[in-house]
Amino acid sequence: MSWSENMQDASFRSVRFDVINTRDSVERALAQHEYPYLDGADIEDMGAQPRSLQLTAMLWGDDYESRLQTLLQALDKRDAGDLIHPIFGSMPNMQVKVYQVNHEAENVDACTLDIQFIQSKTGNPFFVTGYPTSQADAIFNKIQGMIDNANTLIDNALKPLRTARSLMSKAKSLATAALNMVTVFKSEVTGFISSTTDFINYPAAFFSDLQSTLSLKSASSQSSAGKSVGAYSTATPTSTTSTDIASQVALQTYAATPGLIMSDWSAVYAQAKSVASLPVDLVTGEKEAPVAMPSRTTTADIAELITLTSLAVTIELTEQASAILSEDTLTAYMTPDDVETIVNATRQSIQDTIDQHRTLYAPALSTISSSEQPLGLEYEPVISALKDIALSLQTLGDAVINARPPLTKRTVNRVANLHLIAYEWYGDFSRADELQRLNPKLRDPNNLKPGDIINAYSE
Repeated sequence: MSWSENMQDASFRSVRFDVINTRDSVERALAQHEYPYLDGADIEDMGAQPRSLQLTAMLWGDDYESRLQTLLQALDKRDAGDLIHPIFGSMPNMQVKVYQVNHEAENVDACTLDIQFIQSKTGNPFFVTGYPTSQADAIFNKIQGMIDNANTLIDNALKPLRTARSLMSKAKSLATAALNMVTVFKSEVTGFISSTTDFINYPAAFFSDLQSTLSLKSASSQSSAGKSVGAYSTATPTSTTSTDIASQVALQTYAATPGLIMSDWSAVYAQAKSVASLPVDLVTGEKEAPVAMPSRTTTADIAELITLTSLAVTIELTEQASAILSEDTLTAYMTPDDVETIVNATRQSIQDTIDQHRTLYAPALSTISSSEQPLGLEYEPVISALKDIALSLQTLGDAVINARPPLTKRTVNRVANLHLIAYEWYGDFSRADELQRLNPKLRDPNNLKPGDIINAYSE
């Protein structure tokens, strides 16, 4: 990806201008320690000095003088301001150090400005854009590490149930609920194959079955476009088979109906949440149990199963969200609100799972010294991993939003439709579809009035 694809409109204190060139520099503060009769010196790196940015701005046109005055007023204001760099994007806390206005006889109705900015606060980097693909890879790696910790936790949590007679009633409730879940999956999920029905002795295998079920349900709930794009994303880079053709057709479908992306996500989310509620529904009778549940079974009796199912659902939603947000061909048709919807829903699922783990396992901290199973210590790595995953997902969402030009609100200045506005603002009438996606609540896109304010990308 080159800067020509992501160039942003430069501005300072919201005053826009064109840029001919930029020169961005960083100088290290080095302390040089020299010693008598000893060649050389010890160099101590004291950190970076304030970042410096020099750019050449250009204004032209019949109204360049008025725009020049507006820009000069912004440059003359005291203290630092927000700068939008054409390459690096938002750079807050930039102080004007010096500027120079240049007029040349050959350039009528035009001028250039040499402006130098300097960083006014610490920790103000030039370039902070994250790459969605790398963030998705990081999320996947964190999930794999968390699964190992979760398997250790649930295995140790169920160990007492395998031998203690006093816990036989609880063990029977858990085993029956898990058996019912497997039976339901076999009847409702095409392609599901169970590796175990013995949750008490083989919880890790049951957890793997849960993840397989959720993956199959997600695939079945998506539209044909979603399935084709998913197949394309897993194909090898050199593949030029029918998978590529199907993916192109799918992308055309998404381009023609952008709302289908969020519709697919909503279907996946609904399917996952139906699995999350299944253990409770079997106990309360909301879902008919193929195998009769033991009498007087409560949700507290199957708390471990409920918590593990919630974790599997959270993993599935996180993987689906990261897959969508790391695919450029999909995010091209998504609005910032769409990205926020996916990230917020997934982070809420993560928070719910964290709360369930704390409720179930936190009391074990008070008996950590006397208990044979260190559950009070083993649930913390799972929660820590979930927190890291939530942060990575938030970073991924930010990277997707920041990869696009800044979203602004612009005022319509005459009677027009979206196609005319797109041509007037961008020189490309085909971006009317983009404006429509950014303004889903727009009542009549063919009858815009002067003074109407709509969302639009700055570039």
